[in-house]
Amino acid sequence: MNKVRLGVVGLGAMGKTHCRNIQAARSRDYCLAAVCTKGAAAARAGGEEFGVPHFADAQAMYDSGLADAVIIATPHYWHVPLAIRAARAGLHVMCEKPLSPTVGPARAMIAECKRRHVVLGAMLQHRTRPIMIKMKRLVDAGAIGEVFRVVLVCSNWFRTQAYYDSSAWRGTWDGEGGGVLINQAPHHLDLFQWIGGMPRRVMGMLDTRTHKIEVEDTANFLCDYGGGKVGYIYATTAELPGNEQFAVFGDEGVLIAEGGKLRLGRLPCSIKRFTRESEYSGAGQMKAKVRWLEPAIPKGRGGHIEVVRAFTACILRGTPMYASGEGGLNELELSNAMYLAGFGGKTVDLPVNADEIERLIARLERQRSTGKGANIRARANADLRRLLRRR
Repeated sequence: MNKVRLGVVGLGAMGKTHCRNIQAARSRDYCLAAVCTKGAAAARAGGEEFGVPHFADAQAMYDSGLADAVIIATPHYWHVPLAIRAARAGLHVMCEKPLSPTVGPARAMIAECKRRHVVLGAMLQHRTRPIMIKMKRLVDAGAIGEVFRVVLVCSNWFRTQAYYDSSAWRGTWDGEGGGVLINQAPHHLDLFQWIGGMPRRVMGMLDTRTHKIEVEDTANFLCDYGGGKVGYIYATTAELPGNEQFAVFGDEGVLIAEGGKLRLGRLPCSIKRFTRESEYSGAGQMKAKVRWLEPAIPKGRGGHIEVVRAFTACILRGTPMYASGEGGLNELELSNAMYLAGFGGKTVDLPVNADEIERLIARLERQRSTGKGANIRARANADLRRLLRRR
């Protein structure tokens, strides 16, 4: 293989974005080879729009021999069955976030792709943002010393009621599998753990503050890493003006990303050392001695196509991706733990118990579902069970 032929499954807003990006890139490594979406008329329209063969059935596209890899951009619950079918057809898989609304099916997807020796990537394009790449490099290089606090505020995901009303599956337990934690915040949950590390347990609150939806639009959570290290996450689609702030505090300084800028505050010596050795007995501090810098941020914009570029390069040459399937699982572990903690009023350890989160989502669906989600969860899970029985 010297060029990866990509098939896109799902031609909603995100699927069409991927198609346009792939064709606009004119890459030597990859091309758009086929599209698939539900309904013969919609599939035909997609094929005509992008000038490639079209399918109304994913398995038919997988079996056609036209694609080497697929990008799955369907409603969340169909991600895993479609990925497993692709892996069994020998196709590499790039899955939109989240891998699944719950960790059990996502783990099954990862295991199946490993078993079939196909590449599995997660579409977590915020890892391609130059400011986040720089932030991770600085933390990993020890620029702020041992990390003891991670703070993430992502209230820049505001959505109108019209947004939730625009698709039947949005804002539902049986169609989408959650709210801000499953649809919008996965990108920030991923950055939180990618740069700050995975906590041991979480506790917090969930609320539906503004929208008329079945699921949460606001989340507040405290994370415990052990050894005194803590983290805080706030995410919402119900706040204006929203903002994005990501701060990592360490023994030797602090990194703050906000408003498209990155600031590095360096302490003259470590907090631990200052605490032990300072002879000053008053309320003294090193605040006035902090040296503030603005680290140079790499050029570039990042985005979805960068994830596709790295994914196809991994297939062709074995180079690293931005986020593997295992990497994509981490943010889902966080969101699932937050659902269990928020709706259960308890502290939840990581990794999440797969059976417990399935029982919770089923209960929330029974209690809150309006039927708007068209029972996607049950249909997709039934298909997944059939697939796993036929290993």
